[in-house]
Amino acid sequence: MAFIPIEDLIEDMENKYMAVLVASREARRLNDRRRMGRIDMALKPITRALERIRDHKVVFQSHD
Repeated sequence: MAFIPIEDLIEDMENKYMAVLVASREARRLNDRRRMGRIDMALKPITRALERIRDHKVVFQSHD
């Protein structure tokens, strides 16, 4: 399993709890796409989601 420091994830987020929420939603989205056969992943969905957040490939909006 890859180690991704929390500091790399919360750069653009309000706090680490928001990072966890965004990661879980992205992992669920990736897992759903994998189950439908749209993508093939060698990594676990949560690991891939964390990498995508770290690389700024996930767009999220905070609704206050």
